[in-house]
This record gives sequence, C-alpha cells and structure tokens, in this order.
Amino acid sequence: MANHYENQKHQIVITMKKVLLLIVVLSLTKVVSAQEVGTFKDPRDGKVYKTTNIKIELEGGIFIEREWFAENLNFETEGSVCYKNYPAYCGKYGRLYNWVDAKTACPEGWHLSTQLEWQELMINYGGYSQAGKELKVGGTSNLNIIMSGFSNVEGQFSDIGKTAHLWDAEIGDKRTAGLISLYGDYDEVAHDVISARNMNSCRCVKDY
Repeated sequence: MANHYENQKHQIVITMKKVLLLIVVLSLTKVVSAQEVGTFKDPRDGKVYKTTNIKIELEGGIFIEREWFAENLNFETEGSVCYKNYPAYCGKYGRLYNWVDAKTACPEGWHLSTQLEWQELMINYGGYSQAGKELKVGGTSNLNIIMSGFSNVEGQFSDIGKTAHLWDAEIGDKRTAGLISLYGDYDEVAHDVISARNMNSCRCVKDY
C-alpha cells in the first residue's frame, strides 16, 4: 500500500510540474504576441486603431520593420462613405475612399500604404499566390484584413464579406490608381490598376 501511495504521489507531482510548465509557456507566448501589436489614437477624431509591427527579412539577411494599421481607416473625409451609406458599416469595416481622398486621409506621421510596402508583405508571406492567408483575419501578420467590399464609379456597392480592396499610394494619376485585392474564398493577392474614382479601403503605415 505504501508503494502504491508513493507512486500516486509521484505521478501527481509530475502532473503538477507539467501544468506549471504549460502555464509558463502560455504566459511567455502572450508576452511575445503583446510585443507585436499596439494601438494608435487618431488625434483628429479620437478613434483608436489596433496596429501591428511586422518584421520583414529581405534578400541577404537584412531585416526591416513596418508598423501598419491592423484595421481599415475610419476617418471621415468630405468624399468618403460607409458601405451602402449606412454608418453602422463604418464601425466594423472602415470607410471607403476614392484614390485622391485616400492619399491624404491617414493621420500625421502615417501614410497610405505603398506598392513597395505591399511587395514587402508578399516577400514575407509567400508571394502573391498565397500571402492572403496570413494577411486576412486570423493570419500571422496580425493585419486582419477584412472583406470590406467596394463601390464602383456609378456608386454601386458590392462584395462586402467576400472581397477586400485597398489603395496603393504609389501608382496613380487622378484617373487611374493601383489597387491591392484579397478574397475571402482563396489566398491569392491581386494587384491591379483601376479608375481612381472607385471607392475602396485604406490601410495606413507609420512614416519611417
């Protein structure tokens, strides 16, 4: 009986050590995750945005860091709109902007995401054919790109919950502009040039 009791006691001690080790590991994981994300309060209207710090390895073992909004911009400009003109959509999906408006919509110290910065993300997350998996909600980038739809030049709204379309700041001439598109059903990322009068989402990147 004594040996049986000692064995049980030994097993309980081992189990408790495993539980404590698991708690320590989970705690460290939370600390690491907390270092990757942050917040930014827009002084113009007081809205608070989640942000994510992304470390990118370039060819030759060079590392750079970019801080991105982890939410779509929701700052009201004169030309921006909520999806189907319902304010309730803006709270979750952010506002939709034409390209000219989008170029100046980000707060001071931040800028509209550029083609180069999107290319950096493609490098980091497996290329245009598969990067969407890590850029969308739940992906390792913590960018949490949401399927916020768009409005075309005729003012017709479409695709909320299905596609995401975000302006590229570098390619544009007030008539046409660059656009990054992601899709709910698959992980490819597309880069197109479309009419600058379309209404799409914005992601801001911290100046560097």
